[in-house]
Amino acid sequence: MANQPPIVIGGSLAGMCAASVLARTFERVVIIDRDFYPDTALERGGVPQSRHPHVLLQRGRIELEGLFPGFVDAIHARGGLEMEIGYDCATLRGGVWAPRTRDKNPTLCASRVLIETVVRELLRRTGKVQFIERTNATGFEIARDTRMRMTGVKVRPLDGGAEATIATNLVVDASGRTTKIPSWLREIGLPEPEVTIVDPHTGYATRWFKAQPKRRPREWWWKSIVIDTPEDEVATTGLFPVEENKFTVTMAGVGGKYPPSDADRFTQKLGDLRSPIIAEEVALAEPISPVYSYRNMANRWRRYDKWTGDLGGFVALGDSTCAFNPVYGQGMTSCAVGALILGDIIKRIGPDDAELSRQFFHAQAAFQTGPWRLATGADFRFPTTHGERPPLSRLLAPVFGRLWDIQRHDDVLREKIIDVINMVLPPSALLTPPTLARIAFAMARLKIQGNSSGTVFAPTPPTNDLAAA
Repeated sequence: MANQPPIVIGGSLAGMCAASVLARTFERVVIIDRDFYPDTALERGGVPQSRHPHVLLQRGRIELEGLFPGFVDAIHARGGLEMEIGYDCATLRGGVWAPRTRDKNPTLCASRVLIETVVRELLRRTGKVQFIERTNATGFEIARDTRMRMTGVKVRPLDGGAEATIATNLVVDASGRTTKIPSWLREIGLPEPEVTIVDPHTGYATRWFKAQPKRRPREWWWKSIVIDTPEDEVATTGLFPVEENKFTVTMAGVGGKYPPSDADRFTQKLGDLRSPIIAEEVALAEPISPVYSYRNMANRWRRYDKWTGDLGGFVALGDSTCAFNPVYGQGMTSCAVGALILGDIIKRIGPDDAELSRQFFHAQAAFQTGPWRLATGADFRFPTTHGERPPLSRLLAPVFGRLWDIQRHDDVLREKIIDVINMVLPPSALLTPPTLARIAFAMARLKIQGNSSGTVFAPTPPTNDLAAA
């Protein structure tokens, strides 16, 4: 066991997942973050996307429960909801309300703030993790002997204190999309990793509401609503429940057509949707926030698996390496899986092995390839998306972009697609000959049926066993 504690730069979800696996090997783990960590579920400035909806996919739920035992029960105890997307969400796509179907992969609905708060509390209980808050990590200390290796991290408190160095032999970059680590690598004479970017020029606008359950009509069976209007400046609008009878309404635009960011225009836009049901929900609720906008949503992959630099004791995971368009909800799951990959390699070869960084970066990239293809494949269906299109993108983009529509009338295909979307299966599971045949048949059927247009009102009232939902 190494003498020096590993240092994790960044204390968001990726950093805490990394600390959890490192605590299985080390007696002490240090997390450095410029934020202050509240004792209760409050917003943090370092996670601007937390004000928008977050989806914890089924694999992410499984992996977080493994990393932080008691996680799911703790979310439930604080008001987190269970929702079957196919059963509890009124979904209008292509002018057609999707039929209600039961899901074997329920979604855990909770705010990002609650998820992080529960994870942080469970992590603190290990007694092995030290949070150094309100502190900037400013650079690396390295040794140059037979090879370049990590010996420490320079830090400076935000209160104006003196710069110091914390000794370590292992550093994990979990500082997110805006990581400064590549510039530190350049400062010590190493190349930055090459970066692949696929940018659909997507933007969010989100407002929070407090529901008034007693005012809702009993026939409103849905917990969530999704309405697609791809021909409009707002491609998708969704209503998503969270804890404490709160819900968010989010508009997403693509191709630089960004949704309105002021309250009046936001409300007006809800009234212009092809169905009035979101506007009707909002009319019965109390707005509890301004409209938050977020546009830093490009897919960005720093290819450390192809990196020609060599720095012993350095790894990076989460959004610091591969950040996906957050509209697909892959981020939290991916950072949990990345941390587990790191833990597996440390267990197999030890934390001091010279091959740790290389083996980790290659193993992490092998996993990241799946969600990357899924996210970028969906984004490449928009002609305004910028980025190098892989040879198969013209074939696969229409498929990945219409997964929800494709599965509408095929139960076998539906289960496989839901497993892929939940990252239980890789996207390659859709590329077997029998599955491709089903997809081709489903897409042909969609083309023949066409899409309806105009204003579409409430979903057809549920029948038989669905009426009790």
